[in-house]
Amino acid sequence: MTGNPTSPPACASACGRQLSLFEADPTTAVPEFDWDRHDVVIVGSSAGKDSAAMLHTVCQQADQAGALHKVRVLHCDLGATPNGHDIEWPMVAELARRQAALYSVPFAVRRAARWASLWDRIMAHGNWPGFFARFCTADTKTVVGRDYVDETGKELSLGRPVRAGYALGMRAEESTGRAKIRTIETHRMTGKGTLREVTTWLPIHGWTTDDVWRLHREHGIPHHEAYDQGMRRLSCRFCPLAGNEDVIRSVQLNPALAREYAAAEEHLGHPFKKNLSMRRAIQLAGI
Repeated sequence: MTGNPTSPPACASACGRQLSLFEADPTTAVPEFDWDRHDVVIVGSSAGKDSAAMLHTVCQQADQAGALHKVRVLHCDLGATPNGHDIEWPMVAELARRQAALYSVPFAVRRAARWASLWDRIMAHGNWPGFFARFCTADTKTVVGRDYVDETGKELSLGRPVRAGYALGMRAEESTGRAKIRTIETHRMTGKGTLREVTTWLPIHGWTTDDVWRLHREHGIPHHEAYDQGMRRLSCRFCPLAGNEDVIRSVQLNPALAREYAAAEEHLGHPFKKNLSMRRAIQLAGI
């Protein structure tokens, strides 16, 4: 197995030193956000490296605009499998909370009202998510984010639709599809006659992986140990959209969960990935 294309910063996962929060950061451009127009900016955090870098960048710009009080962090909990395994990496919600606490901004954890877990959503769908069927994000993150925007709007009691920014850590370097996304645009959560106006904001869209890890090193931002163990991304422990090497490495790190996914794969009658079944990933992982 090959390691990360760029290594995580040494000791950052355990580093507890105070951040220099608002010093100059990478020279990579950050799109300017209209803080005056928006009532609140919600940072969608998975606790991954990109989420953490994005949170830092949002808070830095908010502080400069005198609007740090408008920032809130939301982590969408994806629940557990029938055997009690977390679908996400262990302790990600706690890590997201720690990252938010560094900037003294409010933090919330929410879960889809309709589905007990992402596992339940997949079983109801009868197949795994894919590039053209990302119901995992739509139903367990986007809907949850929309509901949290509404929750926040009611709390603010504005007497009008809340105007919310929704910051995400997507980067152009990750895929050709993400490279085409505009850095600031009206989110599909917005609609005529709804309770909300939502603007998507991608603060680190133009950043490279090197930029992200440099920020972590310079500010001692804590990261998840999965990166030190060879994972390149921190999404679900098993994501059909991940690279094959990441799936195989995750099998090595999560063998019991891998076997549960393999059983579900047989039950559904569909391979976990079109070019890599979980059964085959287990064989390749040598467990």
